[in-house]
Amino acid sequence: MLYWLASASVKSVPEGGTMIFARRSIIGVFSGLTLVASIAVAVPANAESAAKADSIVGSSAVVWDEGARAERKVSSAEAQRIVSEYWTPERIAAAKPAVATAGPRNTDAKTSAQAPAGKAGTGSVPEAPSVTGGPSTQDAWFSYTTGKIYFVDPRNNGGYQCSGSAVNSASKSLVVTAGHCAVVGGGNGQVMRNWVFIPGYQNGSEPRGRFAAYWFHYSTGWSVRNDWQRDFAWVVTYANSSGQKVVNAAGGHGFRYNGSYSRYVHVAGYPGNRDNGQVQWYCWGTTDRWPGANAYRLGCNFGGGASGGPWLEDYQPNGLGYVISATQGLLDGNNSGPYYDSHVNDVFNNAKNQTP
Repeated sequence: MLYWLASASVKSVPEGGTMIFARRSIIGVFSGLTLVASIAVAVPANAESAAKADSIVGSSAVVWDEGARAERKVSSAEAQRIVSEYWTPERIAAAKPAVATAGPRNTDAKTSAQAPAGKAGTGSVPEAPSVTGGPSTQDAWFSYTTGKIYFVDPRNNGGYQCSGSAVNSASKSLVVTAGHCAVVGGGNGQVMRNWVFIPGYQNGSEPRGRFAAYWFHYSTGWSVRNDWQRDFAWVVTYANSSGQKVVNAAGGHGFRYNGSYSRYVHVAGYPGNRDNGQVQWYCWGTTDRWPGANAYRLGCNFGGGASGGPWLEDYQPNGLGYVISATQGLLDGNNSGPYYDSHVNDVFNNAKNQTP
């Protein structure tokens, strides 16, 4: 059984035997063709052998300084100022929901990737915010720990939007999202510009501030091979304008890796085909394995803008859970999420202690 819910009043609608929950105030459902920017991804012929060659990579964040009309690497204070000044309400409204195509279709899955090996593990545990004096959630269906991401794609200088979430670590500065929301797939380390995370975003409200990127951590499986099964990134962020680290301000989910493909999860994010991406939405149910791939599948039908939103195991009413994946793409109504294996944990371990 699968459910949808937005963080507002709801009604139940039966659809094909599955109970769907939707907002009463839905403005419209928009065509993915008009809302999203498509990002091509490749599926290697032998996913398991290719994955063995994947390496950990890190890249410094880059900002486009509109005043200087130049690309720059800057200090913490400058980054916060430049990125915040860049993302005006007009640019936020114009940002396009980014999406990558999941794959392959069931009929295209001629071979089955070998199941990942490795013992199920926990990389970190959830932590509530410590400096705001408030909880990590507004209600069970709205978490300040999950938020929106905005960035500029260096390939076309266009503005885009994704989803992401803060994850607890020693640095209290870490965000997890989809790789295509941070790094150019197959771009050999080319990163998105003016990247910013806004936890708890809701209809223009930014209750916990903005957190600009400091450093990106990812896999060569994404940055070199453009493999959708490695479409993930860990992002170390600067503090917000009040000097607060993201986990201290918004709380941090825990992180788990390896384990079963059948997991009961809550998928959170800001899909562009739900309230035009302005409202935090949830879908929950039990995942299965994407045919022929090392990835999860769940029929949420979350469109562009949901990319990078967390797939949360053991989600609690306090708005915190354990990230086991993040939304990667959409195909035939099914959302995909990369299987977070030991390699993803290795990248996490490379990122978890880093501070600006």
